[in-house]
Amino acid sequence: MPCHGLHAIPSGPVEFSDIATTYVICGEKLNVMIDAGVSNSIADFSFLDRLDIVILTHIHIDHIGLLPEIIQTYKPKVLVKSGFKKYLTTDEGVKKLNESAEKVLGDLYYIYGEFRKIDESKVFEINGGEELDLGGNNLKILYTPGHAKHHVSVLVDDFLFTGDSAGAYFNGSVIPTTPPVINYEEYIKSLKMQISLKPRIVGLAHGGLVSPSVMEDHLKQMLSGEVNINIDLGGIAGEILKKQVEVNLRGLMEAIKNKDKK
Repeated sequence: MPCHGLHAIPSGPVEFSDIATTYVICGEKLNVMIDAGVSNSIADFSFLDRLDIVILTHIHIDHIGLLPEIIQTYKPKVLVKSGFKKYLTTDEGVKKLNESAEKVLGDLYYIYGEFRKIDESKVFEINGGEELDLGGNNLKILYTPGHAKHHVSVLVDDFLFTGDSAGAYFNGSVIPTTPPVINYEEYIKSLKMQISLKPRIVGLAHGGLVSPSVMEDHLKQMLSGEVNINIDLGGIAGEILKKQVEVNLRGLMEAIKNKDKK
């Protein structure tokens, strides 16, 4: 039976599946997935009768891990920011991507799982500004650098899917999505631009569907540089989130220090 509408699927590691969310929008013409979770995920996409396109908001390993399985099953086109296809499709590029992830994430790299190379014929580069008619919904890709040079967001009508360009949200707390190395000025610029769109709903890659006010709270957080995150989920999930918050805050403090030196 064909799928319809918006679906939010937990796609984090087995120990804490809700730390990452993959979105699927099923239109009358096209079914589109936004991001592809971590390799060590048991995300369930069995509701899909077909998948036409996967849009990667960026190529960090917690957003691309399930691509090999998804491509094998559904054979979709994969869209990635121009200049970065090689990190998904070549031995050297994948090696660099995994090495960088291990350096930044530490133990989390092994919890999320390494990325495995995919077929280059399935990957197409984008610049931002592209639009797709899903059939009943209009999708637009927005270039939103800062978190990474290869970051894009996705606007579907008045729903905005921000990847890691607008913070995370767990247990009522906004968490900066700022692992090393971010560009502080570009991050702020991209965040302000997305707030100006006045979306009705925001889909975070880490935290699910939230009010757009979360972006405004995150902007205040970034501009003040005063971040006090005190979340205790308990158990293994709590330890994973704590490690990720530590990584993100380290990146933010480094970015602010570099900004102040200019």
